[in-house]
Amino acid sequence: ALFGATIWISATVLDLTAVVTAMTALPMQTALVIMLLGAASWLLRGLRTWVLFDQLPLSEALGLSFLHNTANNLAPMRLGELALPILARWLGGVEFSIGLTSLLWIRLLDFISLIGISLCIILLPVAGTVMLALLAALIFLTPLILGFIVPKTQHIQLPEILATARAQLIYEAQNGKRLHRMWRLTILAWLSKIMGMGVLLATLSGIPMTEVVTTILGAELSSILPIHGFAGAGSYEAGGILGSAFMGLSPVVA
Repeated sequence: ALFGATIWISATVLDLTAVVTAMTALPMQTALVIMLLGAASWLLRGLRTWVLFDQLPLSEALGLSFLHNTANNLAPMRLGELALPILARWLGGVEFSIGLTSLLWIRLLDFISLIGISLCIILLPVAGTVMLALLAALIFLTPLILGFIVPKTQHIQLPEILATARAQLIYEAQNGKRLHRMWRLTILAWLSKIMGMGVLLATLSGIPMTEVVTTILGAELSSILPIHGFAGAGSYEAGGILGSAFMGLSPVVA
């Protein structure tokens, strides 16, 4: 139903003929690169879900991840996020509260990775290789930092339901091998997605890759906030315009 509603809204609001024409005009090699990067991003997210819910077979974990991300992209106000704990309970018998806390955990990883990547890319023209070094440090040090900070919260008094969720988060933070796997998959998934979208927008717009990336980052940052329109309509574009402002692009061009 969500997919059908999204297609209907897209057909009503957008000039789909122009979109299809632009997509079919892409060089074959460019289209192949974009599809491979997009597929890699989805696959990496699916593998992360498999690590998160290791009681699920790989095929079911990949399907769960696909349905969750699709629902999340289409539903307004992040309601699609609930697909993860619901499907985890249905497929793997995972308690809803555990699935919900697992969702919070991977979204925390998403937020940290996207903020870190954004800062590194935005400041890359200014600081050069220093930002690349910081990105490398982000990749290697974040699991260690989380493993140190999250357990420190156990002394804070919380209601029982929140204390239970915190105990699960502490377990995730202290499970080093599992955390490192999930973190690497998170970073790689975001890099694949950003690169794929960057190639697509740079090819279609003629704007340099370094400039369109900030537009993408702004849009993606808006997508992880609770203020999210139906299928991202409005909020995603607004985030992209704000991101483009860092590179001095006008709202019309963005």
